[in-house]
Amino acid sequence: MQAPWHLRVLIVDDHELIRTGMRLLLEDNPHVVIVEEAGSAEQALEMASSSDFEIILMDINLPGMSGLEAAGKLLSEAPLSRIIMITGNLDMGPVRTLLNAGVRGYITKGGSAEEVDKAVSSVMNGDQYLSPDVAQRLAIESLKGNVENPFDKLTTRESEITMMLIQGQLNRQISSTLHISEKTVSTHRIRAFEKLGIKTTAELVRLANRFGIWK
Repeated sequence: MQAPWHLRVLIVDDHELIRTGMRLLLEDNPHVVIVEEAGSAEQALEMASSSDFEIILMDINLPGMSGLEAAGKLLSEAPLSRIIMITGNLDMGPVRTLLNAGVRGYITKGGSAEEVDKAVSSVMNGDQYLSPDVAQRLAIESLKGNVENPFDKLTTRESEITMMLIQGQLNRQISSTLHISEKTVSTHRIRAFEKLGIKTTAELVRLANRFGIWK
Protein backbone atom coordinates (compact mmCIF):
# COMPACT_ATOMS: atom_id res chain seq x y z
CA MET A 1 0.00 0.00 0.00
CA GLN A 2 1.30 3.43 -0.93
CA ALA A 3 -1.31 5.86 0.40
CA PRO A 4 -1.60 6.87 4.09
CA TRP A 5 -4.93 5.14 4.56
CA HIS A 6 -6.56 4.80 7.94
CA LEU A 7 -9.14 2.15 7.28
CA ARG A 8 -12.23 1.06 9.16
CA VAL A 9 -13.04 -2.49 8.10
CA LEU A 10 -16.18 -4.56 8.71
CA ILE A 11 -15.97 -8.36 8.46
CA VAL A 12 -19.31 -10.10 7.84
CA ASP A 13 -19.38 -13.89 8.29
CA ASP A 14 -21.53 -16.21 10.36
CA HIS A 15 -18.50 -18.30 11.42
CA GLU A 16 -16.67 -16.79 14.39
CA LEU A 17 -13.47 -18.67 13.57
CA ILE A 18 -13.28 -17.12 10.10
CA ARG A 19 -14.02 -13.64 11.46
CA THR A 20 -11.32 -14.01 14.10
CA GLY A 21 -8.74 -15.20 11.58
CA MET A 22 -9.44 -12.34 9.19
CA ARG A 23 -9.46 -9.80 12.02
CA LEU A 24 -6.03 -10.95 13.20
CA LEU A 25 -4.69 -10.64 9.65
CA LEU A 26 -6.12 -7.17 9.22
CA GLU A 27 -4.91 -5.94 12.59
CA ASP A 28 -1.35 -6.59 11.39
CA ASN A 29 -1.93 -4.17 8.51
CA PRO A 30 -0.57 -0.72 9.49
CA HIS A 31 -3.24 1.03 7.41
CA VAL A 32 -6.14 -0.57 9.29
CA VAL A 33 -7.16 1.30 12.43
CA ILE A 34 -10.48 -0.36 13.31
CA VAL A 35 -11.79 -3.86 12.58
CA GLU A 36 -15.39 -4.69 13.52
CA GLU A 37 -17.37 -7.89 13.05
CA ALA A 38 -20.92 -8.83 12.14
CA GLY A 39 -22.35 -12.34 12.24
CA SER A 40 -25.22 -11.70 9.83
CA ALA A 41 -26.22 -9.48 6.93
CA GLU A 42 -28.88 -7.83 9.05
CA GLN A 43 -26.30 -6.88 11.69
CA ALA A 44 -23.95 -5.61 8.98
CA LEU A 45 -26.61 -3.33 7.53
CA GLU A 46 -27.37 -1.91 10.96
CA MET A 47 -23.68 -1.29 11.68
CA ALA A 48 -23.05 0.26 8.25
CA SER A 49 -25.93 2.66 8.76
CA SER A 50 -24.28 4.17 11.85
CA SER A 51 -20.57 3.87 10.96
CA ASP A 52 -18.52 4.65 7.89
CA PHE A 53 -16.49 1.65 6.77
CA GLU A 54 -13.99 2.04 3.96
CA ILE A 55 -13.95 -1.74 3.43
CA ILE A 56 -16.67 -4.35 3.96
CA LEU A 57 -15.54 -7.99 3.63
CA MET A 58 -18.68 -10.10 3.37
CA ASP A 59 -19.40 -13.79 2.94
CA ILE A 60 -21.84 -14.39 0.08
CA ASN A 61 -23.54 -17.32 1.85
CA LEU A 62 -25.08 -16.03 5.07
CA PRO A 63 -28.06 -17.32 7.06
CA GLY A 64 -31.21 -15.23 6.78
CA MET A 65 -30.53 -12.42 4.35
CA SER A 66 -27.80 -13.60 1.99
CA GLY A 67 -24.64 -11.70 1.19
CA LEU A 68 -26.02 -11.18 -2.31
CA GLU A 69 -29.12 -9.43 -0.96
CA ALA A 70 -27.10 -7.43 1.57
CA ALA A 71 -24.60 -6.29 -1.07
CA GLY A 72 -27.42 -4.81 -3.12
CA LYS A 73 -28.64 -2.86 -0.11
CA LEU A 74 -25.15 -1.71 0.93
CA LEU A 75 -24.34 -0.49 -2.58
CA SER A 76 -27.23 1.97 -2.31
CA GLU A 77 -27.20 2.69 1.43
CA ALA A 78 -23.42 2.85 2.02
CA PRO A 79 -22.07 3.91 -1.40
CA LEU A 80 -18.68 5.02 -0.04
CA SER A 81 -17.90 1.55 1.33
CA ARG A 82 -15.89 -0.73 -0.92
CA ILE A 83 -17.40 -4.21 -0.80
CA ILE A 84 -15.29 -7.34 -1.20
CA MET A 85 -17.25 -10.59 -1.31
CA ILE A 86 -15.91 -13.80 0.20
CA THR A 87 -17.00 -17.08 -1.37
CA GLY A 88 -16.45 -20.67 -0.40
CA ASN A 89 -17.19 -22.01 -3.88
CA LEU A 90 -16.75 -21.08 -7.52
CA ASP A 91 -20.37 -20.78 -8.62
CA MET A 92 -20.26 -17.80 -10.97
CA GLY A 93 -23.97 -16.98 -11.04
CA PRO A 94 -23.96 -13.74 -9.03
CA VAL A 95 -20.38 -12.65 -9.74
CA ARG A 96 -20.90 -10.59 -12.89
CA THR A 97 -24.11 -9.07 -11.57
CA LEU A 98 -22.47 -7.80 -8.40
CA LEU A 99 -19.28 -6.65 -10.13
CA ASN A 100 -21.36 -4.70 -12.63
CA ALA A 101 -23.41 -3.23 -9.77
CA GLY A 102 -20.34 -1.97 -7.94
CA VAL A 103 -18.89 -4.75 -5.76
CA ARG A 104 -15.14 -4.21 -5.89
CA GLY A 105 -13.75 -7.69 -5.37
CA TYR A 106 -14.14 -11.42 -4.86
CA ILE A 107 -11.83 -13.60 -2.80
CA THR A 108 -12.16 -17.28 -1.96
CA LYS A 109 -11.83 -18.84 1.46
CA GLY A 110 -9.28 -21.24 0.02
CA GLY A 111 -6.89 -18.43 -0.87
CA SER A 112 -3.71 -17.41 0.92
CA ALA A 113 -3.63 -15.16 3.97
CA GLU A 114 -1.81 -12.48 1.95
CA GLU A 115 -4.73 -12.29 -0.45
CA VAL A 116 -6.81 -10.24 1.97
CA ASP A 117 -4.16 -7.51 1.99
CA LYS A 118 -3.89 -7.70 -1.81
CA ALA A 119 -7.64 -7.31 -2.19
CA VAL A 120 -7.82 -4.36 0.21
CA SER A 121 -4.88 -2.65 -1.49
CA SER A 122 -6.35 -3.13 -4.97
CA VAL A 123 -9.79 -1.75 -4.17
CA MET A 124 -8.36 1.20 -2.25
CA ASN A 125 -6.32 2.00 -5.37
CA GLY A 126 -9.54 2.10 -7.38
CA ASP A 127 -9.21 -1.33 -8.99
CA GLN A 128 -11.28 -4.48 -8.80
CA TYR A 129 -9.72 -7.58 -7.27
CA LEU A 130 -10.52 -11.18 -8.13
CA SER A 131 -8.90 -14.22 -6.58
CA PRO A 132 -6.88 -16.07 -9.25
CA ASP A 133 -9.32 -19.00 -9.20
CA VAL A 134 -12.33 -16.69 -9.64
CA ALA A 135 -10.60 -14.78 -12.45
CA GLN A 136 -9.68 -18.03 -14.17
CA ARG A 137 -13.23 -19.34 -13.95
CA LEU A 138 -14.63 -16.12 -15.41
CA ALA A 139 -12.09 -16.26 -18.23
CA ILE A 140 -12.96 -19.88 -19.03
CA GLU A 141 -16.67 -19.10 -19.09
CA SER A 142 -16.12 -16.10 -21.37
CA LEU A 143 -14.22 -18.33 -23.81
CA LYS A 144 -17.25 -20.57 -24.17
CA GLY A 145 -18.57 -17.75 -26.24
CA ASN A 146 -21.81 -19.10 -27.62
CA VAL A 147 -24.05 -19.52 -24.58
CA GLU A 148 -25.08 -16.27 -22.97
CA ASN A 149 -25.99 -16.52 -19.30
CA PRO A 150 -29.51 -15.06 -19.12
CA PHE A 151 -29.02 -14.22 -15.43
CA ASP A 152 -26.49 -11.57 -16.48
CA LYS A 153 -29.41 -9.52 -17.86
CA LEU A 154 -30.98 -9.06 -14.43
CA THR A 155 -30.67 -5.96 -12.28
CA THR A 156 -29.31 -6.34 -8.76
CA ARG A 157 -32.83 -6.27 -7.30
CA GLU A 158 -34.09 -8.81 -9.83
CA SER A 159 -31.11 -11.04 -9.01
CA GLU A 160 -31.89 -10.79 -5.29
CA ILE A 161 -35.49 -11.81 -5.81
CA THR A 162 -34.75 -14.66 -8.23
CA MET A 163 -32.14 -16.07 -5.82
CA MET A 164 -34.71 -15.99 -3.02
CA LEU A 165 -37.26 -17.70 -5.26
CA ILE A 166 -34.71 -20.40 -6.09
CA GLN A 167 -34.29 -20.91 -2.35
CA GLY A 168 -38.04 -21.57 -2.11
CA GLN A 169 -39.17 -18.28 -0.58
CA LEU A 170 -42.64 -16.92 -1.31
CA ASN A 171 -43.48 -13.36 -2.35
CA ARG A 172 -44.62 -12.43 1.16
CA GLN A 173 -41.36 -13.73 2.68
CA ILE A 174 -39.29 -11.81 0.13
CA SER A 175 -41.38 -8.70 0.82
CA SER A 176 -40.67 -8.97 4.55
CA THR A 177 -36.94 -9.61 4.12
CA LEU A 178 -36.33 -6.82 1.60
CA HIS A 179 -38.80 -4.38 3.21
CA ILE A 180 -40.71 -3.79 0.00
CA SER A 181 -44.36 -4.43 -0.87
CA GLU A 182 -45.56 -7.72 -2.29
CA LYS A 183 -46.71 -5.79 -5.36
CA THR A 184 -43.14 -4.56 -5.90
CA VAL A 185 -41.82 -8.10 -5.47
CA SER A 186 -44.33 -9.32 -8.04
CA THR A 187 -43.33 -6.57 -10.50
CA HIS A 188 -39.63 -7.44 -10.24
CA ARG A 189 -40.47 -11.13 -10.51
CA ILE A 190 -42.46 -10.61 -13.71
CA ARG A 191 -39.68 -8.53 -15.27
CA ALA A 192 -37.03 -11.08 -14.29
CA PHE A 193 -39.07 -13.96 -15.69
CA GLU A 194 -39.56 -12.06 -18.97
CA LYS A 195 -35.79 -11.50 -19.28
CA LEU A 196 -35.13 -15.16 -18.50
CA GLY A 197 -37.79 -16.36 -20.93
CA ILE A 198 -39.66 -18.41 -18.31
CA LYS A 199 -43.11 -18.40 -16.71
CA THR A 200 -42.90 -20.50 -13.54
CA THR A 201 -40.66 -20.98 -10.51
CA ALA A 202 -40.09 -24.58 -11.55
CA GLU A 203 -38.64 -23.34 -14.85
CA LEU A 204 -36.52 -20.86 -12.89
CA VAL A 205 -35.02 -23.65 -10.79
CA ARG A 206 -34.25 -25.74 -13.87
CA LEU A 207 -32.63 -22.76 -15.58
CA ALA A 208 -30.61 -21.98 -12.46
CA ASN A 209 -29.34 -25.55 -12.33
CA ARG A 210 -28.36 -25.38 -15.99
CA PHE A 211 -26.24 -22.28 -15.45
CA GLY A 212 -24.81 -23.30 -12.08
CA ILE A 213 -26.60 -20.70 -10.00
CA TRP A 214 -26.07 -21.46 -6.29
CA LYS A 215 -29.00 -22.29 -4.04
